[in-house]
Amino acid sequence: MRKRIGWVLLAAVLLCAAVLSGCGRKYEAAEVPAIEEASGGLSAAEGEEVPPVTIEAETSTHEAVVTTETAPAFTAVDETVYVTGSSVNVRKSPAGTGEVLAKLNKGETLKRTGYSDAWSRVVYGDRESYISSQYVSKDKPAEEPKASATGKIIAIDAGHQAKGNSEKEPIGPGASEQKAKVSSGTQGVATGLPEYKLNLAVSLKLKQELINRGYQVYMIRETHDVNISNAERADMANQSGADIFVRVHANSLNDSSIQGVLTMCQTSKNPYNGELYSKSSALSKAVTDAISSQTGFKNRGVQETDSMSGINWCKIPVTIVEMGFMSNAEEDKKMATEEYQDKIARGIADGIDAYYQN
Repeated sequence: MRKRIGWVLLAAVLLCAAVLSGCGRKYEAAEVPAIEEASGGLSAAEGEEVPPVTIEAETSTHEAVVTTETAPAFTAVDETVYVTGSSVNVRKSPAGTGEVLAKLNKGETLKRTGYSDAWSRVVYGDRESYISSQYVSKDKPAEEPKASATGKIIAIDAGHQAKGNSEKEPIGPGASEQKAKVSSGTQGVATGLPEYKLNLAVSLKLKQELINRGYQVYMIRETHDVNISNAERADMANQSGADIFVRVHANSLNDSSIQGVLTMCQTSKNPYNGELYSKSSALSKAVTDAISSQTGFKNRGVQETDSMSGINWCKIPVTIVEMGFMSNAEEDKKMATEEYQDKIARGIADGIDAYYQN
């Protein structure tokens, strides 16, 4: 009996020693995975009680980034700027997440009141707004070719040729009246420049100008040594797939005081292609107005006639451009210069652009 009591006392002593030893142990807090925290934490059966997990707010560095983006330091300015891109956002605040108030197109103007490398403070619709600084400039952007007419084929005829052809041809399909097939044209009263050379010089410049604007070009001639009648030139334009036909000429009269630019087209009652009148007339007016604007030449308007074989044989809208009077010394001298030839070519191209915009 004494022996059993001894063993019990010994066991009790050992148990107390173990408890005392455990009480002195230092425990470390368990690190709880995010997935555990999200599912409610560890259960009591899985270990010691875990201190609550503290979820920190977004870091101060992130907050600093947001503050820098949304409230940049602006340099005060008072100037006009131009939008340099397409569909550029104007925002309520200077941040990529700011509410979009409008989308602006290239060339639109804004008043800028503040500038930073990232954002510009502008006035839009009588309210303070913001736009990315990389899409505005104090310099007005260059105008781009009008997209509405790009890809159109334009047939260009540099009127006349080095040697005329006096053989006859009908002035229109089925006509009994006939005219000489083609002449060599007139020449400058002051410069002596042959019209056929002036016509080709301007036509080649017009060709390049139209190509630069996105058009395709079909040239009736690109040299002087050809023999193509007026009816044949019209037929070449008809067969080319061109949308319109522009015939480049210069004028001449016995009265040397007459000057100015004019164009020619058929009448609405033309028996050969009167159905083309409205388009030919619109094209002719647009071209005359634009050449006059570019050169300062007097605008003599559109002359309607049914006597031109180069018009009557056409199956597409057509205009004859009489760019100026070579019988007038002042205009003759101007048209002989590169400067005015460039202006005339730009004017014709501007007129073609305007024709397609209407």
